[in-house]
Parts: sequence; structure tokens; C-alpha cells
Amino acid sequence: MKRITINALVDIGCLIIFIPSLVSGLVLYLVLPEGGGRGSGWITWMGIARNQWVTMHNNTSLLFAALLIIHLLLHWKFFRNINKYLNPGKKEQGETTE
Repeated sequence: MKRITINALVDIGCLIIFIPSLVSGLVLYLVLPEGGGRGSGWITWMGIARNQWVTMHNNTSLLFAALLIIHLLLHWKFFRNINKYLNPGKKEQGETTE
């Protein structure tokens, strides 16, 4: 598989995985905040218990982080040479003209 195809699949995967992570994070922050006392893990919203929201949020966030690391590795050449892209006319230290 070509590198650009892998990059596109990773980017689409990041987008798809980020959405449930964002939604579950917002639900946990706004609708089901922690600190409800004993047994508050069983409070539900949309028929899903708080502890299931936490599990979904943790799993999707870990998967998103893994895809993000893969994304950064695919663009490692850019990060390694970022000074050349930011300052195209400026020479690197130790570089000579011949």
C-alpha cells in the first residue's frame, strides 16, 4: 500500500475515532459529572451507565492516541526538517555553498 493511502486511512480513522471520544467526554463533563456519591457509577443517560461512558471514553481516547502517534511517524520527515520549511532561504548551521 502506498504511503499516501496509509496516511489518508490514518487521518480518516483519527476523525472517526475522535468523534465518540469528544461526545463521551462532553457527556461525562456536562451531563454525568463525577462526585455523585456512592453508587453514582450506575447513573444513566440515554440508557448507558456512567461507568460505560467512562469505558467508551477511555478506549476511544487510547485508540485516538495510537492513531495520532502513527500520524506523527508518517510525517516524521517534515518534523525533522521543519526549519527548512519555515525558513526556506536560510541555510542550516554547518551548511556550505559550493
